[in-house]
Amino acid sequence: MLTSWDFKSGFRSLMMHRLRTFLSTLGILFGVAAVVSMLSIGEGAKQETLEQIEQLGTNTILIKSQTTAEDSSSNGLTWDDAQAFCQNIPFLFRCAPLKIVDAVLGGTDGRAAPEVLGVNRLYGELKGLQLAEGRFLCDLDVQARQMVCVLGYDIAKSLGREGHVGHSIRLHQSQLEIVGILNPTHWKPGKNGAVSARNLDQAVFIPLGLESLVETNGNRTKEELSEIILQMQESTQLAMAVPLVRKLLVKLHKGAEDYQIVVPQELLLQAQRTQRTFNAVLGSIAAISLLVGGVGIMNIMLATVSERTREIGIRRAVGANSRHILKQFIIETLMLTVAGALFGVVLGIGTSYVIGHLAEWKTSVTLWSIVLALFMSCAVGLCSGIYPAYHASKMDPIAALRRD
Repeated sequence: MLTSWDFKSGFRSLMMHRLRTFLSTLGILFGVAAVVSMLSIGEGAKQETLEQIEQLGTNTILIKSQTTAEDSSSNGLTWDDAQAFCQNIPFLFRCAPLKIVDAVLGGTDGRAAPEVLGVNRLYGELKGLQLAEGRFLCDLDVQARQMVCVLGYDIAKSLGREGHVGHSIRLHQSQLEIVGILNPTHWKPGKNGAVSARNLDQAVFIPLGLESLVETNGNRTKEELSEIILQMQESTQLAMAVPLVRKLLVKLHKGAEDYQIVVPQELLLQAQRTQRTFNAVLGSIAAISLLVGGVGIMNIMLATVSERTREIGIRRAVGANSRHILKQFIIETLMLTVAGALFGVVLGIGTSYVIGHLAEWKTSVTLWSIVLALFMSCAVGLCSGIYPAYHASKMDPIAALRRD
């Protein structure tokens, strides 16, 4: 049974050699700090990847055109592809085609480099775009090829007083009326190009079909569409939809690999598997630091036992048994370990934020990483202190009293 006297006695013993106590805790302190900071880096990378994938949509399939100059027979994605998806995928919710337009926006302050996108009404619904002013593009805009546009938040801001509904912008030699301004989408840049979402704050949306009127070079590319986004009712339907999409594209394109299929849900599962491996590697490296700290505590405690041999003999002579001696040294070991672990948690949290600020990485300290670090440190410290404590408890009292 542990009592407050046991802890007071252990504290007094440790304070008699403060420098040695401090040095013995450093191993655990840096080990715990390494566990917390490394796991926070891994968790931050995981959250960043998940945010990027969620921006793409976990219930969507993204098909990108991949035509090349060498492949003269390739037409890329066409309206026939989009219509085939609508007719042959029964659980398709939305099909949103998109064309990236080569056009230059006039009248900005020079800081904005917008991406001009030809889209229809369904694209705005699929992306859940919210408007600060006006409206988004409608079916009539596409059918009648209306000379209108919707601006992303950053582009509208860069235009100043001209970036409001009712004003006009110039794309190449065409004047387009602004009918809508988007709210900020809180886009975050992705470090992984495979899962990087498009920055819609830096985009200008025009009705599909206006490409020939606003393109700078006047030469339309062969493909009619740059992307087609397919959205299912539920993410569980993707397992049935993806094989159908692949089969349709093979048939429509006659085996030509002029497209790329991206399934965000598959990227999500792959990212989760990679993250588990990443965390295991980081945790193993940090655990080695803890083991090194445990070895340091064991060496210190063995030296302490040797130094306090006469004290052990006196305690045994006045009535203490081997269990009392064992308890005394285990308590001292645990106090060293817990003190080092607590300071290590504080250092680890601080280190993770410093790394995130200096390296511009996202870090996230989680409760489970702190609990894991404390549990591992206590386990390592306890295991490291058992042998020195056992060695001290088995000393012969008479031999211990005779030793100088």
